[in-house]
Amino acid sequence: MNFKKAFLVLCLVVAGSFGSVYAQTVLEKHYSDEIFITAGLNAPMHKYFVSGPVYGIHYGHSYLSGIGFRAGVQYSPDVAQIDDVLGFPIAFTYRTRSLSWEERFINGINGIDNAVESVSTSRYIDYNRFGDGILGFLSGLFDRVEFFAGVTPGYNFGGSSSLGIEYTSVTQTTRWVEKPTSLYLLLDAGFNLNFKIWRFDLKLMPAFHFNVLNSYVYHSETKDLLNGSTMRQTGTLRWFFTLSGGIGLHF
Repeated sequence: MNFKKAFLVLCLVVAGSFGSVYAQTVLEKHYSDEIFITAGLNAPMHKYFVSGPVYGIHYGHSYLSGIGFRAGVQYSPDVAQIDDVLGFPIAFTYRTRSLSWEERFINGINGIDNAVESVSTSRYIDYNRFGDGILGFLSGLFDRVEFFAGVTPGYNFGGSSSLGIEYTSVTQTTRWVEKPTSLYLLLDAGFNLNFKIWRFDLKLMPAFHFNVLNSYVYHSETKDLLNGSTMRQTGTLRWFFTLSGGIGLHF
């Protein structure tokens, strides 16, 4: 009798395992396409410039191996004081497998334990363990990570712009941005943290961008009010950092 019960339980476990794998494969294949909208901040990595909003809509496709691609369109009211900037991001992507609720819960609890113990078990903080704990906690919040790398060609519709005039007791400094070309080309790299709710994803997307073209040239001219001498500086804005959030639908 015990043997029959054990055999029955084993059959149910095996059948359930195959059914789970089959269902997961079918669902992943069926929901391999995604459309999502984003909104965030685009921060030029230079002290003269302030961050501005960026909005986008994207389509993505992933294969069962996790490799995929995505493309979209994005708009910024201004970038580096240049108005109306339109871009068309294209990227290759790699998605990690989705974690179950149990795995996420365990990762989160273990992460909190490691972070707390790294602080409380010694007079000195074990920063490596603390960092691992924070990463474990974050992996408990999000069920999947997507890494991406690609390019964003785009167009600047606005013209050159002034950054203002700054005065001190002895100097007058004028700064402005020149737009030598209306085109720009960004090299993009970042990752995408996903929190899945049924067929929807909540997203958090940090990324770095490098502008290949001389699209944004900043100038600084400082005049000495006492002797009339002038000092000029010129540079090209290359690096940007974006942090966006969004919501997506799988289909």
